[in-house]
Amino acid sequence: MKRLFSKDFFVFLNFLVMSAVFWVLTTLNETYEADVEVRLELVEVPKNIVITEDLPDTVKVMVRDKGYALVKYLYFDKIPVVHLPFQLYANQQSHGVVAPSDLQKILRTRFGETCSILSIKADHLDFYYSHGSRKKVPLIYSGTATAMTNFYVMNVKIDPDSVEVMASQSALDTINAVYTEPVDIENVDKSVTKIVPLGRILGAKTNISQANVRVVVDRLTEIKLNVPVTAINLPPQMLLKTFPGRVDVKVSVGASMAGRLRPEQFTIAVNAEDLAERSPKDKLPLYIMSKPEYVLKAWLTTSEVDYVIERTK
Repeated sequence: MKRLFSKDFFVFLNFLVMSAVFWVLTTLNETYEADVEVRLELVEVPKNIVITEDLPDTVKVMVRDKGYALVKYLYFDKIPVVHLPFQLYANQQSHGVVAPSDLQKILRTRFGETCSILSIKADHLDFYYSHGSRKKVPLIYSGTATAMTNFYVMNVKIDPDSVEVMASQSALDTINAVYTEPVDIENVDKSVTKIVPLGRILGAKTNISQANVRVVVDRLTEIKLNVPVTAINLPPQMLLKTFPGRVDVKVSVGASMAGRLRPEQFTIAVNAEDLAERSPKDKLPLYIMSKPEYVLKAWLTTSEVDYVIERTK
């Protein structure tokens, strides 16, 4: 053990530490490029102003400097928040723009003399505001909702069904509705509620950022109804009777609605105008003229019927 920690070992360890320190100092003295995040904040906003779209929270500034300076910017002495006065950049169109050259001038004072600013990266350097103008518009779900096999989507409800929009008056004049993000709710076999974010409107702000979309789902069932046949477009003084006088109609409907169905809710008809194209021996085709809205599909088990024509006095 004594031989392990001999004088030669400590000499070697000291040399190793000094070499490492020298290497670090040499490396940090080299020039490098790096992205430094700088926070932005819009200040001195009047009380009667509503910011409908703010400046970005941060921008990335690509700089070139000595390694030791970059370490300071990145890990220790972070760049202070850049405060941008509202009145300095606002204009008459309820829109404010910060010129990249203006921001670069401000940033030069935040970095050291040896630092060069190469570029400023930001999604945008502008903001929108309103003097209190607002209006209420419908909120519309813009995705699609689908059900699994043997189920169907009865209804899609959104809560709330309207939102308040804040923007400049000229922008409000063009906004008639707000749409959600196109989030699809697919292959569901039971009713579900999903939180969906609202879509972005440039220069506008809504009083909420998300909404509840409820997809109401029901199981499909098939039932059969016996419905009377009627005649339409009959000339005056003509009677038309069909054989049979009633036909079966099959319908595909949600299980929760099946109990509401009645034969009188359907209109099955023959059209007297078809007589001109047929001989007395031909049959007349049947048509489904009406059905309840909640019936997904209806079809006849018989497509044609026999008939007789009678004249009235």
